[in-house]
Amino acid sequence: MSDRPGLDDADLAALLGPGAHGYFAGGAGDELTLRDNLAAWRRIALNPRVLVDVSERDLGTTLLGRRRPHPIVVAPMAYQKHAHASGELGTAAAAAATESLYVLSSQTTTSPSAVAEALGPSDRWFQLYVFTDRSVSHDLVAEARESGYEALVITVDFPVAGWRERDKRTGFRVEHPIALNPSGPPLTTEQLFAMHDASLTWDDLAEFAEAAGMPVVLKGVLRADDAERAVEAGAAGIIVSNHGGRQLDTTLAGIDALPPIVDAVAGRADLLVDGGVTRGWDVAKALALGADAVLVGRHVLWGLARGGAAGAKEVLQQLLAELDSTLALLGCPRAADLDASFVGRRG
Repeated sequence: MSDRPGLDDADLAALLGPGAHGYFAGGAGDELTLRDNLAAWRRIALNPRVLVDVSERDLGTTLLGRRRPHPIVVAPMAYQKHAHASGELGTAAAAAATESLYVLSSQTTTSPSAVAEALGPSDRWFQLYVFTDRSVSHDLVAEARESGYEALVITVDFPVAGWRERDKRTGFRVEHPIALNPSGPPLTTEQLFAMHDASLTWDDLAEFAEAAGMPVVLKGVLRADDAERAVEAGAAGIIVSNHGGRQLDTTLAGIDALPPIVDAVAGRADLLVDGGVTRGWDVAKALALGADAVLVGRHVLWGLARGGAAGAKEVLQQLLAELDSTLALLGCPRAADLDASFVGRRG
């Protein structure tokens, strides 16, 4: 939204209530990584060229071998009906209206098939947590495949939940039915987190890739050696991410972890980055440092909370307008031509 609410904006807290607001806004531990996810983008300076013909701009990128109109992806976010009654359908409508790739969380409060129907022909990926009951995960993958999801995004940084003190204080419960437990009672976050499989290893990825029958993207990678191993394991894409600062406090921000991963991957897989993207010039910085796309989560969710599908759409439209303006002012009319010469470091 145009007023750029902060993570602890008082009216958002009043709108969502302490439980839901704490769940969506909070991070792990002392929330140092949560705050650094925002600060990291501000440490990067832009380095524009002048006297370049920028009368026409092209925001396009390529992901999984397909041309996309722009590099902004809606990140997977759980329990969206706690933000707005329209939930995932509202966010999907915003994504479709802005031609944004939509990644649906496996902890969705709307079924994958219903979201797919709302999206129509729009691009969509499905994010998966691997649960101790592997049949639950396989059933979600099957529904996603049958509903036309293009890729499987396996989150790999969640063997157990991070130490989230806001949730402990509020006792937040998931009151809406969720796809992995559609007829069950409300659950606490502790109960839901206990479902995650802490035994997941690299050896398990092939099983899910084969079952998915679609390209696999790994989300939650921060180390170059893990990125290298992901490529060797057949990952089509890697999302450089610290889970929005919600898992392990004091990790690197995604944008700070990106450059060595770019070097390690060397173009053998698509690279995306998330964490703290709130402006179109953040997107340009990510592309200049080697990402193919960025994921935007909380910022879209705040738009959804404030205005449903229209609010989320406004956030995405503004990000796209800012990216377009940034390309012009940088003297780089094609997003795909951004490189390290367009950025520097402050201080």
